[in-house]
Formats: sequence, structure tokens, C-alpha cells
Amino acid sequence: MPTYTLYGLTKDARMPPSASEYVGYAFPTQVEVPRQFGGPATRKVTTLFEEAFRELAQCGRRPACDSHFSGLGAGLGLTALLRDWKMYFFCFAPQGAKNTWPADDKDITYAQVVGTYKATSLVEIGIHLCALRSAEFLAATILHELAHVAGAPGASADDLSRHARGQLTAEEIRRLHKAERAVYACGYRAPLYKQNVIGALDTIIGRPRRIT
Repeated sequence: MPTYTLYGLTKDARMPPSASEYVGYAFPTQVEVPRQFGGPATRKVTTLFEEAFRELAQCGRRPACDSHFSGLGAGLGLTALLRDWKMYFFCFAPQGAKNTWPADDKDITYAQVVGTYKATSLVEIGIHLCALRSAEFLAATILHELAHVAGAPGASADDLSRHARGQLTAEEIRRLHKAERAVYACGYRAPLYKQNVIGALDTIIGRPRRIT
């Protein structure tokens, strides 16, 4: 079984990192999903993660999924990540927007890897409230972040700016899409798989904590 903690809900949870644009905070016990995100619905956060990780375990048994992860550069299949790594999750949001659902998905960062510690097989991941709309959406979001742990590249601030202006080459887009492509390789399709998304690392959490 995967080993993970949820800040504010489980024991041995790590304190979220201090932040600049985004801030980490404790998960609420439950979320009230608004209509624009598939609600109205009340979802218990611990149950969402349990169901999401059951989905991830099924993904890991798909050869195409595990093969995609293994080929991302770190030699880590999804099954190995779920078996061997400890994951520390915390809720995060822009400053002043804790426990707040936005009007829509525009410009929302669903999750972010903020710390990767290979020596101890540990990763810290911030999760936006919007990613808690369903277990399936949460599973797809975690897949994208674990793909970064497995070696999928992330965009620099300049890459993100050029992407917004439509200036990235097709080759650059393919390279920076590898984390999201993991979602597709593991069996998810739109809207859970987002064809136009590129990955980013350590660009919105202030000082990078990622250790490689």
C-alpha cells in the first residue's frame, strides 16, 4: 500500500513549506464541491485520497502506464513509486484564497511538487482545492505530479511565458507535456487528461525545495 500523509488530517504529516505566491495549509475534513466543478456534492477528503490511490494502483498494473513512467528518466515505474516512496500532501492556494473555490479552472495550478528527496524516497506535493472535486480528478492530478518525480521535465518561468504567447516549438511542447502525457498513458482521457497542459516545477512556491 502507498504511504502518504495529509497535513491536518493524518499523523506524521509534514508542515507545508513557507510560500510566496501560493501558501500551504491544512486540508479541510471535507469539501463542498460547487456546481461548476461537478457538484453540488460533499466529499470527505481522506476518502477521496483512499479512492484515488486505489485508482492509481490499478493504473500501475497497466503495462503502458508503468512503461511510460519507467522511461521518464529516473528509472521509476509507477508501481515502484507507489510501493517505495512516501508522499507528504498539503492543501495549497494563492495567498488570501485558502479554502476558496474559484469561479472556474482558468489559471489554476492543481498541484505542485515542491520537494523531492531521492536519498529517503520522499516527495512533498501541494494540492489545490479544485483537484478535490472527485477521486478520478485527484488521481489524474497525482499521476501528473508523480511523473515529475519519475523524471518528466518541468517548464521554466520563461517557458511558461513563451507557452502563454504561443511561442514554444512543437518539440519543446512534447518535452514539457511528458508529465501530463503520463495521465493519458495510464488510461485517462479528456477532461482528466489535458492536451494543452505542460508541466512546471518549483515556479510558484517561492524558493525551490526540490532536491535531486
